[in-house]
Amino acid sequence: MEDKLLKLLFQSEEAEVSDADYAEALQLQEALEDSLANLQISPLGAAQFYNNEKSFGASKEIGESSRLYCDICMEEKKRYDMIKLESCSHSLCSDCLSRLIQAKIEGNIHFITCPNINCNDIIEPDFVKGMIPENVVARWEELRSEATILDSQKFYCPYKNCSAMLVNDAEEEIVIRESECPVCRRLFCAKCRVPWHPGFECEEFQKLKVDEKGNDDLTVHVLAQKNKWTKCPNCKFLVDKNEGCIHMTCRCGFEFCYICGLNWSEGHWSCQTK
Repeated sequence: MEDKLLKLLFQSEEAEVSDADYAEALQLQEALEDSLANLQISPLGAAQFYNNEKSFGASKEIGESSRLYCDICMEEKKRYDMIKLESCSHSLCSDCLSRLIQAKIEGNIHFITCPNINCNDIIEPDFVKGMIPENVVARWEELRSEATILDSQKFYCPYKNCSAMLVNDAEEEIVIRESECPVCRRLFCAKCRVPWHPGFECEEFQKLKVDEKGNDDLTVHVLAQKNKWTKCPNCKFLVDKNEGCIHMTCRCGFEFCYICGLNWSEGHWSCQTK
């Protein structure tokens, strides 16, 4: 419609226009003016325009502050490399957060807080799942569970290549001795907290010297008791008498009575002390 009106107006400047064409042009002009008068911008349209302007401004601001500082390494990092803690909203880079948690877990520390100097908010395992190795998360949750057990009930498997945490939840009047570690399946004495000492009551075992409490030493002690072996009073080497008299000469050269263990003298021929 506008094109036709302009064509008629241009024609009117160069040549005469017929009355019919001129009348049509006037009608078109009136129709166009009415159209413009009735055209209004709705409030919704204005709001959308305003919001679009705000969004553009916000996008510009985000673009300008798309880098943040890590509270641990204090380096400027890209926004997508940062993790905002759930509880306190402090920001850490993913590398620093992962290293922080792994170092704490290796030190058997289960209570991990925000590293910001002015913040003590707790970091929960669920928040970092997927950011750190699964075995670290599992160990973290294990440490948290162990923390709920009383220290008086906790002890560890005595075998050094196991050291699994065990719980003694028996009644105080019940004394448990021979037990099996549920992890390594080896026997130990729950009362002495040592590898199982077959052939020895706990009281007898406790009287042994430190260098006599090894498994091999215990086996020798059991054999010595069974076969009535005697120790040389000088070098402490076990001596077995399977024949002959009670006058013993040890490999160290020391002479003693096999029955009473004292230094040999002629009066020991009739010794019946043992």
